[in-house]
Amino acid sequence: MPFILSREVPEIAQASRSQKECRVRGKLTGLAFALSLLGGMLFLIACGERKGSDLEVLPIDIYLQKPGDFLGNRYTLRVQINEQLKWEKGLGRVLAVVAEDSDARLPVFVAESAGDNLHVGQRYELQAIIEKGGLIYVEALQKY
Repeated sequence: MPFILSREVPEIAQASRSQKECRVRGKLTGLAFALSLLGGMLFLIACGERKGSDLEVLPIDIYLQKPGDFLGNRYTLRVQINEQLKWEKGLGRVLAVVAEDSDARLPVFVAESAGDNLHVGQRYELQAIIEKGGLIYVEALQKY
């Protein structure tokens, strides 16, 4: 049986404590890194949701005068649903909406895949494209 000198025991105990402290510090550092990475990902996801924020607001007065001048352009509109004009199963609906800062009613087409349970009085931010005939086709919508 090997004989351990009394001076070596405290050194071994101290080395053991140092290893434990290093492991704890390593785990804490790893946890802090993981939390900061998660926070950064959540921030990027939250910022990415505002997809339509870079679109221009549709200039309604000019659009009403010459809708053909806007063909193919994409815009954002903040609207309140005024009336459902037509609904066709499997296709979608045509709604009359009133945009913020305007009294004019605008017809918009919402495909069935773009929105469910649309009611008069609800407010939405729309991302839309102006198509043939000057009709406003909603590509995406979100309640506000």
